[in-house]
Amino acid sequence: MMRPLLSAIPVLITLGAAGLAGCVSVTRSERFSDVARAVDERASQRVHWRLHGAEDKQADAFVDQLLSRPLTPESAVQVALLRSRDLQAVYEDLGIAQADLVQAGLLTNPDIAGFFRIPESPRGPIGGSAQYRRERKPIPDPLGINWNIGLDFWLEMLVLPLRKRIAGAELESAILRVTDAVLDKATQVRRAYFLYLADQQVLAHHRARVEFAEVAAELSQRQRAQGHIADLDLANEQAAAEEARLALDQAEAAARISRETLRRLLDLTDSDLAWTTDESVASIPAADPDAEALVATSLDNRVDLALLGRAIEFQRLGLEMDKNWFLNKGAIGVETERSSDGTQGTGAHVSVELPIFHQHQAVYARREALIRQAEDRLAARRGAARADVRIAAERMALARRTAERYERSIVPLRQKIVGLTQTEYNAMIVGVPDLLAAKSAETRAGIDQARAVQDYWTARADLERAIGVKLPDLPAPTAPTAPPEPTSG
Repeated sequence: MMRPLLSAIPVLITLGAAGLAGCVSVTRSERFSDVARAVDERASQRVHWRLHGAEDKQADAFVDQLLSRPLTPESAVQVALLRSRDLQAVYEDLGIAQADLVQAGLLTNPDIAGFFRIPESPRGPIGGSAQYRRERKPIPDPLGINWNIGLDFWLEMLVLPLRKRIAGAELESAILRVTDAVLDKATQVRRAYFLYLADQQVLAHHRARVEFAEVAAELSQRQRAQGHIADLDLANEQAAAEEARLALDQAEAAARISRETLRRLLDLTDSDLAWTTDESVASIPAADPDAEALVATSLDNRVDLALLGRAIEFQRLGLEMDKNWFLNKGAIGVETERSSDGTQGTGAHVSVELPIFHQHQAVYARREALIRQAEDRLAARRGAARADVRIAAERMALARRTAERYERSIVPLRQKIVGLTQTEYNAMIVGVPDLLAAKSAETRAGIDQARAVQDYWTARADLERAIGVKLPDLPAPTAPTAPPEPTSG
């Protein structure tokens, strides 16, 4: 039984060498610098992948510095990008794709297989083995054992470059998906920031209205005690005060909710770090970029369009791989066999699929349909991108006109009306209901102005998302120091 083992040694040596050649390492964050560069170019922000290194502490220290002063929209975005655990989970897509790329460059481990069979009755010489030695004949195994051992290598080695190209295309898509997730997070933070800012301003208006309504109700109570007004007038003033208190309660709840929403996006829900917002950043810029010029910008910079382009490339590479089916399933190998009569032979063998029942026509047709589908989706998305830009630009322009009209005329007129009504009230020309109505109208104008400013910045954030890059003239954070450079491993 020693000869079968000795004969298998070359095969085992080959197998061991193949195993050593397959020892590789995977660096999960190798391409993260590409994401960091894309985010910096598109949003002027930094990102950091927490890999339990010294850079983590630097990022935390920078976040603490940002939170130590009132947050602007851009510094709020920076805090979110450096702290978000949602994004940390998304970054692992790069690690997965990088591992897949490394795996695609490796050959499938060879198969080693064999058999041995023991006949029901012994075969070979009972005592004449000396004759076989003199005649240099193979000595039959007394037990008549027939054995075989072989080693198979897959023909996929011939399509290894193509397989690596497919995995590389998937890695590039993963980079785009991660970049898109970062940009989406930035948009969410900006929207939430201006919602909270507007809610704070609305809350201030409601507080002023409540103070005025309570004074008016108290004054009406005194006038009723003196018989100067009727019960109906007193009831109206009391009802107005209660309605103002209810509106204030709703405004306070809305402000708490919007603050918690922003807090969640900043990933501060389990932190006791204090933070405030900078209310001076709500002023609208002097002018906006031309909408049609931004349409061309969007077609060149939108990440979703680049992703759909990658999808087409991926499917075309898949079709090329499909057409090499005979290599994906084929194998070549070497085997050694010893028969029961002692005859031993070694030779090569090949295994390939026989295309008898089908020639993979359905596989080709399916892949071609996927290519056409991806091309149609890209064409449709390009059209939608143009519409997205125009719609967001139109919403932004309308919000600008609305906010400017409130600031230029409506709010000043309402303030003037309150002043004139106060003068007439002091002259006993009008009563408390007229004064309260004027003050309520002024409050509504102030609230509508705050909402118009919010609508402008929300539409601007959506427009940035639609074109894929940051617009100029946005408030920029005044960072105390620069954040750590993006780490790549």
